[in-house]
Amino acid sequence: MENTAVQRDIVNLAAVNLRAVWGDKAQNLRRILDYTVAAARRGADIITFPELALTGYEDQPDTPLSEKMHHRLAETAGGPSIAAVADCCRQLGVYVVFGLPERDPATGAVYNAAAVCGPDGPLGIYRKMHPAGDESLWCQKGEQPLLFSTPWGPVGVGICYDSYSFPELLRYYAASGARLYLNPTAMPENHRRESRSFYRDTLYAAVHQNDIFLVSANLVSEDVIDPGYRWRLPAGPGIPQPATFLGGSLVIGPGFGRRVHLYAGSPRHCEAELVLTTVDLSLSNRTIYSQNPYTGTPDFRPECYQQLYGELARRQGR
Repeated sequence: MENTAVQRDIVNLAAVNLRAVWGDKAQNLRRILDYTVAAARRGADIITFPELALTGYEDQPDTPLSEKMHHRLAETAGGPSIAAVADCCRQLGVYVVFGLPERDPATGAVYNAAAVCGPDGPLGIYRKMHPAGDESLWCQKGEQPLLFSTPWGPVGVGICYDSYSFPELLRYYAASGARLYLNPTAMPENHRRESRSFYRDTLYAAVHQNDIFLVSANLVSEDVIDPGYRWRLPAGPGIPQPATFLGGSLVIGPGFGRRVHLYAGSPRHCEAELVLTTVDLSLSNRTIYSQNPYTGTPDFRPECYQQLYGELARRQGR
């Protein structure tokens, strides 16, 4: 499928509440491929899977770095899992974004990453810029954004913490012409910190501020489980204490009657499932990046922010 000079507006978007099995790459890959086929049969054009969908999420804090699960199972951009998903995308004519630990073949560094595949094969890797909490015990920080081309225009990718606490990345994508942002995430349930409201409110605010569509795909339930999904594995040497992920995969964006409309899914959907909807990306007008009719220039002023952030970087010795 080739990109065309005229952007298409109507697109079918899917997000998967995935229950991954921690450390079982083969089973997780089968599920990613099966969900991709199921979504394509229902008409999906772009399918988003969660953060670290290929391996599961939790770190092993007392395990040497080279023996940690994410290091043992990390793949390069040319690895077999990305190749399998890319082949599936070629056959079905769809785009897929899924999370995995990715290894740089030149340096050996491992990143919390999202692979993008499309009808023409692998399209790129996004490396999470802001690892959250103990992720920094096993992964390096990414440095570059990722916009990939589609018939619906450029699409941006961020991962979890990037989306909730660092609005600069999404804003960069929107200012660069993206009408759609994809958020593979691994948001755990945390009643003390009200994680469901944090998840919802930050994503809704991003859409409200930038007038773009957003797809978020989350892990669901516990992932430190036996391959048959029968029981939780007891924590012990090499086996981490599991988190419970809240699911809540959704598609949100601008609407006619409200600034942010919930098109599919919900922050409270907590079962393994696929959500799918059709949206009209022409509703993404990205107002602050367009010319203000009263001034003839956009309200968005990156030249000012460059000066401010440059000053902050100097203060921090960067």
